[in-house]
Amino acid sequence: MRKLKKVVSLATTVTMCAALLAGCGGSSKPAETAAPAAGAKTEAASADTAAAGAADDDFQMTIKFSNVFQPAEWNYKASEKLAEMVKERTEGHIILEYYGQNQLDCYAESVEQAHNGAVWMGLEEPSYFADYIGDYNVLVGPMLYASNEEYNAVMDTDIVKNLNARLAAENNIHILDTHYSFGFRNVCTNKVVEKPADLSGQMLRSTESPLFIQTITCLGATPSPMSFTECISAMSSGVVNGFEGSTSTLKDTGAYEYTKNVARTSHFIATRWLFMAEDVYQSIPEKWRTILDECCVEAGIWEQENAQNDEADMIKFLEEKGVTWNDVDTAAFTEACAPVYDWIVEEYKADPTLYPTLVEFLTEYRKK
Repeated sequence: MRKLKKVVSLATTVTMCAALLAGCGGSSKPAETAAPAAGAKTEAASADTAAAGAADDDFQMTIKFSNVFQPAEWNYKASEKLAEMVKERTEGHIILEYYGQNQLDCYAESVEQAHNGAVWMGLEEPSYFADYIGDYNVLVGPMLYASNEEYNAVMDTDIVKNLNARLAAENNIHILDTHYSFGFRNVCTNKVVEKPADLSGQMLRSTESPLFIQTITCLGATPSPMSFTECISAMSSGVVNGFEGSTSTLKDTGAYEYTKNVARTSHFIATRWLFMAEDVYQSIPEKWRTILDECCVEAGIWEQENAQNDEADMIKFLEEKGVTWNDVDTAAFTEACAPVYDWIVEEYKADPTLYPTLVEFLTEYRKK
């Protein structure tokens, strides 16, 4: 962090000299200074307010907004909704120029755009922030959450707020919202998977996130990192046996044509975080920044609630397409994924007390 070193101002120097001269025989009578009239103060404040208002009216920013999602997916729908809301409510002073379907940088490259100060907004899996602060991998680690309510409760803690403040101060990445969730991620293949051993020999598509790669390995399968835009062709040609993902992804990408069985592992919450560069965020006048904040949260909650409400209809649709579901030995998968947290501490230097703290918090939350 750069620190500015201030020198003593000329005005301060003159004041000090005047005081010294007074002490060397100058008049000891203090100078009389007329207090400004109350009306003058009011006029000055009004002038400042008018100037700030004029600056707000003159402000204009177009932000490139990128993610990988397809038009039928909830993240795509929420992104379009957000862009429309921001344009309308800021009266066009902020424009989100949205690019889905991996047209622009996605994943780690998207996060790097913000880190480097680009006029950029992204919606990405939060494990990518672990490249800057390792604790983020713990927040979204495997077999941790069982509901949106549990996840939201953790997101509202000071633990997350303090991490986000650090991310902004140390790495120029501002987290706008964490609600862009669309269910839970399960194992989607063409076989019944009930325990980790059942995934032996199965090649599963993975994101390029090291957390996902490590988790799929611990689940018992072999990860094959690639963009989801490549996954459909990889499944159709037999390069991979399936993928791990949400019900929404299975339905809305057409992946159900190639994978007909879902093992209810619920190993990850399917979530994305909205972010942009901290310095760019701070450059937006407070009037428009406040509206931007409100829109980001509102669109995130809209997605999370609609995706949750749509889950039953999506499952019904998929069942009609021949997809079946099976329960799993959750305890066995939880035990298999335990080494992932040791790996996070070792590889990312994460706080070793964070995971047990979250487990304790969630245990108490579930009792309530």
